[in-house]
Amino acid sequence: MIVRVFGIRHHGPGSARSLLHALEGMRPDAVLVEGPPDAGDVLSLMARPEMVPPVALLVYPPGAPQDAAYYPFAEFSPEWQALRYAFGRGVPARFMDLPRALDLDGEDEESEVREDPVGLLAEAAGYEDRELWWERQVEQRSDATDLFDAILEAMAALREGYEPPPREARREAYMRREIRKALREGHENVAVVCGAWHAPALHPGEHPAKSDDALLGGLKRRKTSATWIPWTTDRLSYRSGYGAGIASPGYYEHLWNSPGGNVGSRWLSHVARLLRSEDLDASTANVVEAVRVADTLAAVRDLPAPGLEELREAALATLCSGEAEKLALIRDKLEIGERLGEVPAGMPSVPLQRDLERLQKRLRLKPSAEERNLDLDLREANGRARSELLHRLRLVGIDWGEQRAVSGKSGTFHELWILRWRPELSVALIEANVW
Repeated sequence: MIVRVFGIRHHGPGSARSLLHALEGMRPDAVLVEGPPDAGDVLSLMARPEMVPPVALLVYPPGAPQDAAYYPFAEFSPEWQALRYAFGRGVPARFMDLPRALDLDGEDEESEVREDPVGLLAEAAGYEDRELWWERQVEQRSDATDLFDAILEAMAALREGYEPPPREARREAYMRREIRKALREGHENVAVVCGAWHAPALHPGEHPAKSDDALLGGLKRRKTSATWIPWTTDRLSYRSGYGAGIASPGYYEHLWNSPGGNVGSRWLSHVARLLRSEDLDASTANVVEAVRVADTLAAVRDLPAPGLEELREAALATLCSGEAEKLALIRDKLEIGERLGEVPAGMPSVPLQRDLERLQKRLRLKPSAEERNLDLDLREANGRARSELLHRLRLVGIDWGEQRAVSGKSGTFHELWILRWRPELSVALIEANVW
């Protein structure tokens, strides 16, 4: 029997591409992924074509939706690709982390090593920027077959002498229990996909089953529900507050969708297109010069190809004419992005959410992560209906729209709104369902 543990970064195109390459070679007969088993009933829905990342699993106690937990996925998330691989080949796949139903007592305080193992490895390699180190070592790779052995060895060195706090110890004990369960079911070639930090701890033979059972004894179970909700690229980034976020999800998506090379020239052409859409100068000659500068910087720094840092510097010097404001625009619109994912119709939901979806469709008000100006004429039936919906949502604490003042004579029959959908509004809908 073979158990192969793949330690990954939760949102990384290089990790995802290398993982797919490794799975193709391994041909597992079961795939176990770090994630909430509470979502088992809705897990297979991710294989439907209408499911468009970024999306998130939402797991919550029906009587206390404020205790909800999000589990976001991008198309380039290794867990997403591992599960899609399994579903596409008819291989059994499930989540193996400690269920949220047993894990509602809050987080342990984390040690510096546990909180930022990548940062420590980057520092050891002489890098001040951990994102830059990880991008160069992992995300720019295409099919690094030896990557996971190297990650396992590095994390084992960082964990030497480390005693996990109680919650983390319970999580790892539960994951080992799930691996043993898969082997008892008769699977002989099991792929285990988990965060890199946990990888050295998940070989069940090195930890007695009796001690794991003792760790997990006495935990109280709480009823939970699960569904899929749209997520945003912005919420995948660090500034969203999501602990396993990434600094540049838009750029990572570009890396995932550019497997054939020319990553830098394609990226800089996207930069030029963005600047032109904002009525800013960005000529073809500027793009050619930016590509040349990026390639030169990579050569000076002894890199096989320009990374985001080189592309950013090249764009600033050429396409942005040294103006930091233009670079900030590129950061917000491209490096991070504002795209909202989509989930299939008929997803498990509360009645209020289904009613809102029905009205959004009838009134042609599709949710978007980008700010949208909405000018309503209340003399028209559609304008009044849209206004009523937005006001009703605000009454139950769902601020999808923000009303702005209208001046002049038209103020009596016009309303101005700024619309922007945020993922947390899905939880607000569940909370408001009591009304």
